[in-house]
Amino acid sequence: MTIFAIDDTDKAPFAGILPAAPKPFVLGNGEGEKSLVFDQLFTILLSADETEDQFGAFTMQGNRGDRIPAHTHLKTHEIFYVVDGEITVWMDDTADYHSKTTLTTGDFAYVPAGTVHAFQIHNSSKVFGCGTAGFERFFHAMGQKSDLTEPAGIYVPDFEVMRAAGEKYATVFQPDFQFRD
Repeated sequence: MTIFAIDDTDKAPFAGILPAAPKPFVLGNGEGEKSLVFDQLFTILLSADETEDQFGAFTMQGNRGDRIPAHTHLKTHEIFYVVDGEITVWMDDTADYHSKTTLTTGDFAYVPAGTVHAFQIHNSSKVFGCGTAGFERFFHAMGQKSDLTEPAGIYVPDFEVMRAAGEKYATVFQPDFQFRD
């Protein structure tokens, strides 16, 4: 069952980086489909194309920064595994689970679909993420294609770009959401 469009136009600028089919491959350090979103570098390592719509895998690298706006993925389950560094993750299921947890190297967090969440990077950090197949292209829809190997510069998408990416990838931005700290 495909949750997101198979013919996703957000992958076109990256054609040839990943095999686009379920066959073995290897990426070297720093390789993958890269997009700069705000001040964070997202690198897609594996997409729905390679996993027959099972999951997507990516990394996020960033330096100390502000908390990203609260948001909810309506169809996507997401993980955070801190490869290196320190981030705080806020999660609220709007029922009985409310948390603010600082994750350091080796820590893991799971955000089920429908959970309001946000994160903030405290120092230079690298996070491995995995999510529902197809969602990984959300970062391309929001960001700017990049050849960087480390996060540098800032790309702030227009509100219309954010809104369109949110609609396409079933993500609702909630900048006024109040987490229980």
